[in-house]
Amino acid sequence: MRSLIAIQEGQISLEQIKALEEVVRKLYAEHICDDKLTIIWNVAAKQHTITDRRWSRSSTVSMEVPDGFETQRREAFMLEVDKCWRKITGQHPDQVSVGAFDQSRYGDILKGNLRRLSPWGRFTYLFKLFSRAMISKMRHGVLITQFNQ
Repeated sequence: MRSLIAIQEGQISLEQIKALEEVVRKLYAEHICDDKLTIIWNVAAKQHTITDRRWSRSSTVSMEVPDGFETQRREAFMLEVDKCWRKITGQHPDQVSVGAFDQSRYGDILKGNLRRLSPWGRFTYLFKLFSRAMISKMRHGVLITQFNQ
């Protein structure tokens, strides 16, 4: 299973990222399943995103759940992630978006993003993504990358 988390540069400390990742993994195992969860943190450069006509300080947490996962359990999971996320970060409820998408749909979205790139662009994108994530994993213990740089 996969999770992609988007935050803004300087918004959340490395210590908070590690605490958030631990909480997300714990809640995922409790509410969804104990499958391995790969979490990739996408950090957008400062002033590259806008929310409500202001520089964004929002966080977007998206992840896969098994196809057909029960709605009530999905909602309980997302609400718990939101509550824990805001407790760790101090963010306002309007600054956190949590999504739990069926695995087949999540895969379609990721593949659709890749199809928009040329073969060379796809190779370059994936090379940068994975090399930066692996370097981050070795240095910090978490997979952090910057897609737009």
